[in-house]
Amino acid sequence: MRAYGSDRVRPGHGESISIHCRRTKGWNARVPRTMTSAEYPGTAVLWEDRYYEVLVEEPLPDGGWRYVLEPWPDSHVMRVSDAYDEASESRREAEHRAALVREKGRRTANLLGVFTGHLPAVVQQQLASELGIMPARLTLLSLTLPVLAIVLTLQWLVRSILERSAGPPLWLLILCVYLALETVIRFHVVWSQSRPIGSAAGLLVYSIGYALGLRHTGAVSPTAVERGTSTFTLPPDEATVVRDAVATRSAFMTLLSAAEQRVLAQRYGFDYRADATTVAAIILVFAVIGVVSSAAKLSDGGGITALLSLLLAAALTLEQLVRLPALRRGPAGSFMAFLVRPFVRKLLR
Repeated sequence: MRAYGSDRVRPGHGESISIHCRRTKGWNARVPRTMTSAEYPGTAVLWEDRYYEVLVEEPLPDGGWRYVLEPWPDSHVMRVSDAYDEASESRREAEHRAALVREKGRRTANLLGVFTGHLPAVVQQQLASELGIMPARLTLLSLTLPVLAIVLTLQWLVRSILERSAGPPLWLLILCVYLALETVIRFHVVWSQSRPIGSAAGLLVYSIGYALGLRHTGAVSPTAVERGTSTFTLPPDEATVVRDAVATRSAFMTLLSAAEQRVLAQRYGFDYRADATTVAAIILVFAVIGVVSSAAKLSDGGGITALLSLLLAAALTLEQLVRLPALRRGPAGSFMAFLVRPFVRKLLR
């Protein structure tokens, strides 16, 4: 009998034949009859126009596998069959090489999970399908970077307050607040729903790469939807669109002037009391932090940037101290309204 590849064939007792190979072929050995179960035949192997049954499958002490085959008995029904020829062995070798490539890619993807977990969810799903990994694990690994950045910034802030030295700039504090909110949301999604979710930074970087040339390599679009997860929906009517726009912008609308808030209340039922106090309190907290850090920086010899940061933070602090009592009587605007008006211009027309 002819052996294929690096296999070796040895005659056994009677008509049995032993095949020694480096890797398993996936054949199943015969399961003998017991007091509670019937005999289950092994894999039927077609070898040179004759079927053989796999009697024994065992690993060898020095590596490799040993299969013992004998001619297929006519009393058994073939349930699992395979072929032993040059084509099948070439296929097994190709599958083995592909498995090694997938394993290497899987390990690399897991090691780089702190970065790949920031990619859009559909990209993480594609990596998981190609490499056989859990996409939710990539997202969990990626949470370590923003958490580390938040911890280091807070340490810097506390040390600067205790040592009366220059603290982190206001923009870094605002960035850390955003990262904290995003990290909490991403952790909630991956922990409660076991599905991946990207970050804003990962979406931005991947979108730039996709626009610059990744789309020509067959990469998935950052706006694509995973096959089988999209749902058919009818477009909402105009009233629903307006109601949703008011609901999603209501917190920012509390920064508009009192007259503008009254117009929104008359037209769309906007109620400033739902979010105004919370928004003002959040602005006050971070404005006070900005005053403390900017003052520490100025005392340490900071320049014009520290002075401007101090003035801005102080203005925000004073404004919120005035607005919080005023909100008990009615809507109160903020000088930051100019940042909100571009997003609600259509509602104010």
